[in-house]
Amino acid sequence: MGSFNIDSKIVSVHLGDKIVKKDLQVLVTDVKLPEEVDAKVKTLKAEGKKWYVTVTQHPDSGLPFALFCYTNSKEKTAQTSDAVDRLLKLARDSGILEEHVSNLESKIAADNNVGKLTRVLSLLLRHQVKIKNIVFTLDQMDEIYVGSFLFQIKKLLSGYVADGEKIEGGKCNDCGSTNLIFSEGCSVCADCGSSKCG
Repeated sequence: MGSFNIDSKIVSVHLGDKIVKKDLQVLVTDVKLPEEVDAKVKTLKAEGKKWYVTVTQHPDSGLPFALFCYTNSKEKTAQTSDAVDRLLKLARDSGILEEHVSNLESKIAADNNVGKLTRVLSLLLRHQVKIKNIVFTLDQMDEIYVGSFLFQIKKLLSGYVADGEKIEGGKCNDCGSTNLIFSEGCSVCADCGSSKCG
């Protein structure tokens, strides 16, 4: 098994009907997938296709560790717009070493959009970037629509964020408040009630 160091604090995280208490520190150095991990396959329906997303789970916390996506459709280029760029910026802003981020950028250059997105998400998850920060980053995109692959991935990840968790670094587009929380997978301003779900 690859090496990993985990420091934990207590925070609630939803895993379907199960709640896990963990808040993991961002790992800035290289992190390898463990040799054996639990995984769940989720079927997402988006853009007129079925997408099969395998979510591997961290052996200690049960949180997502990596995503792998397949579709039976011949076209695998779901529209991801600038999601990959925003998520790569989140990786850098979270402190993941530049060598790991730029190495991934080189590896995904020839991938289709779905491959790029899931590999960048896996980098963030593997390095323990908080899922609420990933979801909030995706929430900031204006072009996400409910039937899109990107919306379905955001919705899947938001299931791992507990209601009431405070959003770090967020700002309400309506009133400018920084008092944002997650509620039922959406970012909600606790001051004016404005919400954004994609």
